[in-house]
Amino acid sequence: MLKNLISDLEQYASIGIFGFGIEGKSFYHFAQKYLLDTELVIIDKNHPSCDENYLEKLDEVALIIKSPGISLYNLGIDYSAYNFSSTTELLLKHFKSQIIGVTGTKGKSTLVTLIDSLLKNAGKKSLLCGNIGIPAFDIVDLVDAETTIVMELSSHQLFGGKYSPHIAILTNLFQEHLDYYRDVNAYYRAKFTIFLHQNEDDIFIYNLPQKLERGYNVYENELRFPITFDLQNGFIHKSTLQILEKLKEILRIDDAIYLQTIQRFKTLPHRLEFVKKINGVSYINDSIATIPQATIEAVKILKNVDTLIIGGNDRGVQYDVLIDFLQKSDVRNIILFSDTGKKIYESLRKKEKQKNIFLQNNLQESVKKAYNIARSIVLFSPAASSFNQYKNFMERGDAFKAFVEQLKSL
Repeated sequence: MLKNLISDLEQYASIGIFGFGIEGKSFYHFAQKYLLDTELVIIDKNHPSCDENYLEKLDEVALIIKSPGISLYNLGIDYSAYNFSSTTELLLKHFKSQIIGVTGTKGKSTLVTLIDSLLKNAGKKSLLCGNIGIPAFDIVDLVDAETTIVMELSSHQLFGGKYSPHIAILTNLFQEHLDYYRDVNAYYRAKFTIFLHQNEDDIFIYNLPQKLERGYNVYENELRFPITFDLQNGFIHKSTLQILEKLKEILRIDDAIYLQTIQRFKTLPHRLEFVKKINGVSYINDSIATIPQATIEAVKILKNVDTLIIGGNDRGVQYDVLIDFLQKSDVRNIILFSDTGKKIYESLRKKEKQKNIFLQNNLQESVKKAYNIARSIVLFSPAASSFNQYKNFMERGDAFKAFVEQLKSL
């Protein structure tokens, strides 16, 4: 498989690396090792080799490896205008039969981590890569005939692709990334790429309220192995377990191994992550919640949230569903900050008279306010992206945890 991949790329005299981030650098190191006769051209406005006319380099190369973070829509470039590919597409093309691919608006990282653990616990060789932070071309040297590749796939990684994995999984679909795509339908189409190029021997599992033309829809499935989780060790969403049970059945993995896998699972950072307990109040970091539905689900799972911190970058997502939910919920204190926080604050202030609603300048002020009024659980579940104030949801979550750690001195 690796030989075929190398041979496929060797036909190009020049390859452009469009975006020199994590995936771009990963491909660059691969090419330096295996494509010795190929000219590599870096196309990135932030790279020293490029100037303001860096996009002109797109015309100078035979193949372009596009990084997922680059929005062609925002640049006004049509995908068909150039010979675009990506590390994701190349891995799917040459290792399709060995790949379990997971996409969806939420729940991807938790699910791929569980699948990787399940396979390893069953004595199988498994490699984890993709949007979870491990570039596909970082693991390609380690793949042999017995390896299963578990890939977390974002819509950006799937966009424009012509290949789908042997086992494709779609966790859910909600409005997201409207700053990257022309509209929500373009975002959904990118997600659907994960199964659109499958054949009749391939497997597709999804969890949606509506049925698609093919695949296993587990949306209404009752769990065979319901598990009780606690605040400090973390949670696995029911929708994730529904998918995992179906995959376990397909892969014929023993019940005991499955139960061991989910019972030992610890919540990933920034996903309903227990931070600490202060004066009887538990602080929970759910910075990964970048859409309203994720925040709603977090409140439902925890059940006893009395103080909720919300706010982030405004990407045009509708918040009516969250506002309606908050009005009917038992959340007593709603603390809001940043762009989306202001929008929600104005709407709630007009409609809601029974709850305590506060607008703060930033996340640190929000944590201080929560410290003074909370009684049971403070949940930071922002329902928005972080890009106007933080590099990503991880940096934002780390900031929340740091602010909580400082509360002892207040």
